[in-house]
Amino acid sequence: MTSFQATSWTGGHKVQQASKLNVHPNAPFYLMHYPFEWEVQKIEGEYQWVPKFSSLYEIAGVNGVQDIPKQGADSSYARMKYKEKGFTILDLDLGYVSRYETVYGGHYYALIWETPKQIADRVYWNIDEDAYNKWRLSLIGVHVQKPDIDVKHSKIATIERRIDRKSKLQHIPEIKKEIESLYELKKNMNDAYTKMTTPAKKGKQNA
Repeated sequence: MTSFQATSWTGGHKVQQASKLNVHPNAPFYLMHYPFEWEVQKIEGEYQWVPKFSSLYEIAGVNGVQDIPKQGADSSYARMKYKEKGFTILDLDLGYVSRYETVYGGHYYALIWETPKQIADRVYWNIDEDAYNKWRLSLIGVHVQKPDIDVKHSKIATIERRIDRKSKLQHIPEIKKEIESLYELKKNMNDAYTKMTTPAKKGKQNA
């Protein structure tokens, strides 16, 4: 078994590794957030809204990424177009990408919270979801804007439609449990949003 230590990669510098991953190389990527992409996660005992991300890989010809002669793939134009559509593109300087040398040459890029473990010729990935969720939470109000009230309404409406579709079968125990879970999710989303958007009360001043 070979263990690997995730090291932040922010572009450019070379990372030396004693061991190489038995996976095919992929391309570096940027995390992107669309204003309607949110979910609720339990963080340190409390439900919180956190942004969801998609990835923009630097692969020429895909999603508007250009091929620059003698330089290779360049996502500058693609990132600009996604920003015009309302996406937030996270800078690599935030340190969310790690990379590993592979036995096939090149590098494999992953989130810094994903750690590979190689057993013989197989590679298994583990993710520190608690750390990842805390990082996502830390971005709100700094790198990612808080969700608009209409975003919350759209998410709640989706849950309500799911409840309505299942309500005719609520006599089935399994379906009833699913409906109860959806009601609980709806409450957690509302409570978490209220907490996030309500200014903290100032402590009483001494007379």
